[in-house]
Amino acid sequence: MTYLTNRYGMPFVLFVGVNHHGQSILLGTSLISSEDTSTFVWLFRAWLTCMNGRAPKAIITNQDQAMKSAISTVFPNTRHTYCLWHVMQKLTEKLGSHTQFNAGLKTSIESALYDSQTCGEFEDKWRQLLNMYNLGSNTWLQGLYNEKTFWVPVYLKNVFLAGMSIRKRSKSTNAFFDGFLHSSTTLKELVDQFDNALTNKVKVEATVDFNSFNQTIPCISPFGIEKQFQMMYTNTKFKEVQEEVFGLILCNCTLVSTKGCVSTFAVLDQISLDDEDLKNVHFLVDYNEEECEFKCMCALFEMKGIFCRHAFAVCRMKKINVLPEKYILDRWRKDLKRRYTLVKSSYDDLRSNADAQRYEVVVKRCLKLATRVSQSDEHYNALLRQLDEFEHKFEGLTFESRPFSTNVKEKVVVEKGKKILSPHVGCGKGTTPTKRKVPVVEKVATKREKTDLQENLR
Repeated sequence: MTYLTNRYGMPFVLFVGVNHHGQSILLGTSLISSEDTSTFVWLFRAWLTCMNGRAPKAIITNQDQAMKSAISTVFPNTRHTYCLWHVMQKLTEKLGSHTQFNAGLKTSIESALYDSQTCGEFEDKWRQLLNMYNLGSNTWLQGLYNEKTFWVPVYLKNVFLAGMSIRKRSKSTNAFFDGFLHSSTTLKELVDQFDNALTNKVKVEATVDFNSFNQTIPCISPFGIEKQFQMMYTNTKFKEVQEEVFGLILCNCTLVSTKGCVSTFAVLDQISLDDEDLKNVHFLVDYNEEECEFKCMCALFEMKGIFCRHAFAVCRMKKINVLPEKYILDRWRKDLKRRYTLVKSSYDDLRSNADAQRYEVVVKRCLKLATRVSQSDEHYNALLRQLDEFEHKFEGLTFESRPFSTNVKEKVVVEKGKKILSPHVGCGKGTTPTKRKVPVVEKVATKREKTDLQENLR
């Protein structure tokens, strides 16, 4: 909601997700004329229809209460979280007048938020700072505390956010249309520039797809698990895995206890505060040997889908060189073709994409068949039997991506994009349409241009 408000006073709403490279990907946009609950309910329902009724598992917004109410109505099973960056931006406005704001208060709040590893730790630190700075009656802080499960990081450790940070403003999210749209953009210009922006995003994604297939980032260790991720993940996500592998240097792992098949390890990690200082932080990792399952209190895997350095430390100690498939997320794999890349759109020219052309041919044929067989139970059942046989025959068929595609034999005619014209100016009630009166200066200039053109042609 905070990205852009246009010349008509209409906020430009973005629905942004994350692709397999960790890049922002657009899931929808809207211009809205109001920011009340009923408008947001309409907006979310319209967007949900476009998503074929599939609600998001999690959604990050600012602290707008009208939006919060609409989300609980339209997405009752979606985990709603606030962007912590927006909350922290209000600190100076709400507490900046406190005499000790820059003399310990701000640091205490940040410590409670960022250094708490458990909910109990956060509760203790929050209570202490309220008492220390006499803020027990502060209504803004009380309101934040009442909604702590929406924004305090320790309460979100079981929420998968795919790496979309709640701690800082996402530059890639807010800059999605930078260079294409601005507050003075007209509605006509929006149509063209919208497609131009998305065309650029498609090209960027195609480039990094190609690089992930054709450029191999070397491993930084002899660790077999690192090699496993190197083979499966996109380059961007593999680099994130390598950060955890590199972090092993600062981790010291010791066995704490064993109960049945579950062993608990304490991992001492040295976290860098700046270029020089390191802070010692203890993490506990539970390892289930029968299931080969890891549970670290840092919850990096649960939140971002990246195997953490603390679990890597346990693997190193237990001499585990291969992880089970459940830790190799399809979301980050480079060998899976994303289905949305096959869907024809106004901003993506798929004439050079053989897979997409085949996809379009099959869809058109299936639509024709569906129209013909739906009029008869006999034909309908016969087609389903044929489809079942085909699926059984190609049961091992996977939706894998390939670095190069073969040519399409069947010719596909791609429609050329239509030119978007400006809408006609509407006349107010009681007025009759008239031709524009051309000023005398404009008539003279036009006549002179025609005369010059004729002389040049001679």
